[in-house]
Amino acid sequence: MADNHPTKEQSTKANALINELSPYLLQHAYNPVAWMPWCDDSFQKAMTEQKPVFVSIGYATCHWCHVMEHESFEDQEIADLLNQDFIAIKVDREERPDIDAALMEMCQAMTGHGGWPLSIFMTPDKLPFFAGTYFPKDSIPQRIGFKDILIRIAEGWRNERDAIISSGKDIAEKLTEHHTQSQFGELPPDIFEKADAIFIERFDEEYAGFGTAPKFPSPHHLIYLLRRAHFTKQNTLADMALRTLKNMSLGGMKDHIGFGFHRYSTDRQWLVPHFEKMLYDQAMILEAMSEAWLYSKDGAYAEYAEEIVSYVQSRLTSPESAFYCAEDADSEGEEGTYYLFTEKELSSILNDKEYAFAKRCFHISSEGNYIDEATRRLNGNNILSNFLDDSLKSEEPELYESIRCKCLAYRENRIPPLLDDKILTDWNAMMIHAMSYAGRAFNKPEWIAHAEKAYVFIKEQMQQGNILYHRFRKGQASIPAMADDHAYLMHALFELYMSTGKEQYVHDCIAHAELFAEKFIEDGGRIKQSDRHELSFHRYASAYDGAIPSCTSIAILAFAQLSALTGNRAYMNTAYTLIQANGKQFQSYPMGFSAGLTALMFMTGMRAEIVIAGNGKSSERDACLQLIMQTYLPHAVFAYTEDGHDIKSFAPSLAEQTATEDLAIFICKDYACSLPIHDLSTLQQQLEQAS
Repeated sequence: MADNHPTKEQSTKANALINELSPYLLQHAYNPVAWMPWCDDSFQKAMTEQKPVFVSIGYATCHWCHVMEHESFEDQEIADLLNQDFIAIKVDREERPDIDAALMEMCQAMTGHGGWPLSIFMTPDKLPFFAGTYFPKDSIPQRIGFKDILIRIAEGWRNERDAIISSGKDIAEKLTEHHTQSQFGELPPDIFEKADAIFIERFDEEYAGFGTAPKFPSPHHLIYLLRRAHFTKQNTLADMALRTLKNMSLGGMKDHIGFGFHRYSTDRQWLVPHFEKMLYDQAMILEAMSEAWLYSKDGAYAEYAEEIVSYVQSRLTSPESAFYCAEDADSEGEEGTYYLFTEKELSSILNDKEYAFAKRCFHISSEGNYIDEATRRLNGNNILSNFLDDSLKSEEPELYESIRCKCLAYRENRIPPLLDDKILTDWNAMMIHAMSYAGRAFNKPEWIAHAEKAYVFIKEQMQQGNILYHRFRKGQASIPAMADDHAYLMHALFELYMSTGKEQYVHDCIAHAELFAEKFIEDGGRIKQSDRHELSFHRYASAYDGAIPSCTSIAILAFAQLSALTGNRAYMNTAYTLIQANGKQFQSYPMGFSAGLTALMFMTGMRAEIVIAGNGKSSERDACLQLIMQTYLPHAVFAYTEDGHDIKSFAPSLAEQTATEDLAIFICKDYACSLPIHDLSTLQQQLEQAS
C-alpha cells in the first residue's frame, strides 16, 4: 500500500510528519507548515522557545480538513505566520481518540459546537485558551479568518501573555471541576419509557430517522428500538427503526453501485450524503440490519447486509483479513467526484434500454439531481439513488443489475478516493462482532470465518503478552490500547464464542475484562479513556453514545453478558457500577445513551441460557442450531457442552447440562433449565415461548 502523502510539489521540504505512520499526518508531511507530531519533544520545544502551541486535529477522510489544508496549511503566508510565532502540532483523531475527546469537549464548552478539523491554541504546558473548528484563510462576514486569528493571538502572546496563561488556567480548572463532578445516580424505573417518548417525539414521520438535517445513521438507536419493541410489543418502536433502515438504504446514503454506506445524509430526505465511508458505520449498520432481519424476517435487510459485507471485503479488508479504517469523501480535489455521473456519461456507458430504465430509477437529468452541499445548487451531476422507492428495481432486477455493474466498471477507472489503511483495534473489533453476528443470523459461516481471521491478526500482530496496541500500519503495532479497544474487543470475543463455541474466545474475553477493570475503571465506576492521562482537565471517558456506542456502554454489555454465561456475579456487579457511576447523565437525556440502555435492558430483562449438548452426531443438530441462531433472541446466551467442549473453568453451572444422546438442547430461564430437547419441532415450540 502506497503512502498517502502528496505526490505534488515534492520539491517542498518535508516536515517532521514524514516520519509518522498515520495516513492523515503523512497527508501534511509536505505542507510548508513546520508540523510536529503530538509528543513530549513538541511541547518541550514550545517551552524552550516560549511559543504558544497550535494543535490541529482531523482524520484522513475528513472533507473540511482537506479544505482547510488547501486554503491555509498549503499557503506560504499562513505557514510563515505559524512557523514564526507558534509550534504547530498535528493529531490524527483516530490514532489518539483520548486527545481528541479531551480537546473536543473543551471546544464544545468554549464555543457551543465542535467538529473536524478541530483547531486549538494552547500554552506550552497544555492549557487551552482558544478553540474552534474550520476557519477560512481570510475573514468573511460573520466568520473570522485563520490569518487574522494567528496575527491576533501572536500579538496577544507578546503583549498579554500573563492574561492568556491565566485564562488557560481558568478554563482548565473549570473543565476539571466539570469533568470530575460525580455523575452517580440511580436510574428511575421509567427510564426506558422516557427514552421511548423522546424517540417518538423526534421521529420524522415523513422520511424516518430522527430530527431534520443532517441525519446520521445511529444504528445503536435502531437496535435499542427493535429490542424494546420485542419486549414491550410496541410495534410503533419497531416501525421507526425498520423504516429508518429502509430509507437509509434507498436514499443516497447507500452507495447503490459499489455498496457500503456513506457517513451521513446532509438533508432530511436521505438523498444527498457526505461521501466518506467509515468502517465503524459499516459495522454498526450491518449489526442493525441483522437485528432488523431477525426481528422482521424481511428479506430486504438480508440483501442490505450482504451488500455491506461485499463492500467491506472488497474495499476495506487487508490481505491478512483485518479491516482498514475508511475511504475518503474527496477525490480529484472535490467531494463526491468518484460517485457522481453526468447524463452524458450514463448515456455513453449504457445501452438505450438500460439508459431509459436508469433515468427512471435514479431520476437522472441534464441539470443533475445532486445538490452541492456548499453551494446548494444543481451542477449537472447525478447521484445514483433509488430516491426512497425501489419499486422499479424490483420490477426488472436483472436489468438493474446490468446497469449497476456497467456503472461500477466505469467508475473503477476513475481516480479512487484515498484509502485510510490504518488498522485500529476498536474499529476492527466492531466489525468482528458485526460480521460474526450477521454470519450466524444469515447462516453465512464464511463471514464468521472472516471475523475469526481478523481476530487472529489482532492477537498475533497487535498484542504482545498482556499489552494490546491501538494502531497497526506498515508492519508496526503502536500506541498503547485505550479503554475503547479493550471494551470492544471483549464484546467481539463474546460474540465469537456465541457463533463458534470455541472456549478460547471466552478465556480471552475474561482476560481483557480483568485488564479493563484493573487499568480503566476507577473507584466509583468512572472509566478512564487512557491510562496515560496527558491533559490535566480531562480524566474520564464519556458515557454518551455518539456516532458509535461509548466504551462505557459496550463495557456494561460485555460484563453483563460474561456474567450471564459464567454465573460470576462480580461481572454483573461491575456492569451495575458502571451504570450507576453515570446515572445522572442517563437521566438527563436518555436517548443519548441508547446503547447503555440496551445493555441495561439485557441486565434487567428476562434472559435465557441455551445449552447445546450431546455428542454432535445428530442429523438434526445443524438444523436445530440454525433455528436457534435465526430466532430473534436478543437476551439469550449460548453455551456448548457437546463432546469436545469443556466450559467447567468459566461456566461451571451450565457445564453440568450434558447429555449422552446425539443431541440435547436445554433452555434455562429463571435459574431453572428445561427438559432436554432432542428434535427440531419441539425446539421450535420452546423457542417461541423463550423469545
